[in-house]
Amino acid sequence: MKCWKYILMLCGCCVLCSCSKPTQEAKFYDYNVIAHAGGGIDGNIYTDSLEALNQSYQNGTRLFDIDLRFTSDDEIVLRHDWTEVDLGQPEFGYLYHIERQRSEYLQEQIPREYLPTLEQFKQARILSKYTPLSFRDVVDWMKSHSDAYMVLDVKEDAKETYTWIVEHFKENDEMLNHLVVSCYDVQDLEDVLKIYPFKNVMLRQHAVYPDKFDELLSNCNKYKVKAVNINLQYADDEKIKDIRKDGIKIFWAVENDFEEYKSKYLGDGVVSDWITEDEICNLIDKD
Repeated sequence: MKCWKYILMLCGCCVLCSCSKPTQEAKFYDYNVIAHAGGGIDGNIYTDSLEALNQSYQNGTRLFDIDLRFTSDDEIVLRHDWTEVDLGQPEFGYLYHIERQRSEYLQEQIPREYLPTLEQFKQARILSKYTPLSFRDVVDWMKSHSDAYMVLDVKEDAKETYTWIVEHFKENDEMLNHLVVSCYDVQDLEDVLKIYPFKNVMLRQHAVYPDKFDELLSNCNKYKVKAVNINLQYADDEKIKDIRKDGIKIFWAVENDFEEYKSKYLGDGVVSDWITEDEICNLIDKD
């Protein structure tokens, strides 16, 4: 069952805002909120933790942005980077030293052998209290949360990451159909779709296209992309309305002020640490 409301946007075009009851059959773009790095928890962001996923899910959110990186033993874990959120382990302090004291190492260039193993990663606690997750843990979590979608923010090589996922879970079509491929450029998207015919695809405008909305729209139509992730700084661009006219869902990144979202972006989706699906549905139902 869906509640539909027409909302007049500031740009002058009328869009259809939906509030979908969570079901396994709902499409990912039927929802309005992507929980950034699993969603914020206790005032903390970027934890990608079990507790963050659970809290966001309890608040009605069904789309989860998760950050994927490899460990030194070639397992995939949820981690935005290796220094931003303290894992409370000496070996991770060493990584902090590498990043801060040896400027020749960019984040993506830290040699993999310096990274923690999966076991080391799982033994730690994020901010000394939150449970870190491997991708295998997420797959297990999805078994009991079958209406959830994972929006994959791949922080390392896209081909390597998606090849690993498909090789390990190619028999699990149900889970693969609840992954949202979120690519920074079309070449990555083409490479990924050669690995597996993923059903759910999103392009991330802010990293590659800047204000090239004609190119973005053309690629969306070519690859049947149903949603895009666009940086807030482009919210007033006149060409945004062309994306809406083609029925492509916009998720604005990152907006954490609910009043700001309500006044400027209601009708579109949002990537947020704190705004929840329940908040938006309650607002729509009141109108």
